[in-house]
Amino acid sequence: MKKIINTIAILSTLFLIVRCDDILEEDISNDIVTTVSPENDSTINGNSVQFRWTGLKGASDYRIQVIEESTQKNVLDSLVKGDNFLINLNPGQYNWRIRAENFAYQTAYTFPLSFLLASSTDLSIQTLFLNSPTQNFYTNKSTIIVTWDKIQTATSYTLEIDKTINGTTSTETQIENLTANSYTIDAAILKDDAVYEWKVKAVNESSETAFSSRKILLDTQNPNQPSLSTPAENAVTKETVDFVWVLGTDSGEVKSPVTSVIEIATDINFTNIVQTESVDKPSIQINFSTKGIYYWRVKLLDKAGNESNFSKERKFTVE
Repeated sequence: MKKIINTIAILSTLFLIVRCDDILEEDISNDIVTTVSPENDSTINGNSVQFRWTGLKGASDYRIQVIEESTQKNVLDSLVKGDNFLINLNPGQYNWRIRAENFAYQTAYTFPLSFLLASSTDLSIQTLFLNSPTQNFYTNKSTIIVTWDKIQTATSYTLEIDKTINGTTSTETQIENLTANSYTIDAAILKDDAVYEWKVKAVNESSETAFSSRKILLDTQNPNQPSLSTPAENAVTKETVDFVWVLGTDSGEVKSPVTSVIEIATDINFTNIVQTESVDKPSIQINFSTKGIYYWRVKLLDKAGNESNFSKERKFTVE
């Protein structure tokens, strides 16, 4: 009987939590989003569409859907924030709709609006969209493939790569008349730890786009070996233990963010690891359900893929 009562109490508490979330969220179910552009039956020249709408009070996100009319294929179904969204599309006839959402409620979708995206030879009004790698990409690799979307009315692409090291920026290379929408940057260019900015523009006989750019952060240096602070060697602790360690100073040109990996074992050789945790700060609190002798150590992994040696291990006892 006691078990049943406890179960009912837990379910009641969960129900109240959910209901509290509903109360905190504004009921927007009877509202509607006001669209701004593209307007119904409008024509847009180029390769991209900027969707705009008026923000709705009480909404945290907006779900936007875009359908290609000739195929009835849904080319976009995304949850976005803000009051605008830019997308790259092929020329064609489309319709779009949008609704507002929060944790507990959502509006109805707006009435679908139709628009035509027309191909244009004027590249100056178009945007070149980069695909990969992402912006501010950390890596320890000296060969990277960069890719971008094709523009139908472009005849070639120009790629430029700049390097910033010790606060000084220089152009490493500029390659014109590329016909593919990808390029392999190798060690002949990525030879130093530095910030590299790769830029691409589309070109035809009469016009060109502006450069689109992203940064690659090359870091081949391993993080420093961390040193342990607390608990001290042979410390005796209670069931809840605060672990603290020192990361050390990163002296490299590119200082990649680091993650600490703490391992706890019941033997000094760490053949029986009982717990492994990854944390973004040099400390963690861990509760032990079993008393006994343990060993702990820490190593660092950085966002570029480098890792340090493990720290010197320490022994402690949970009583």
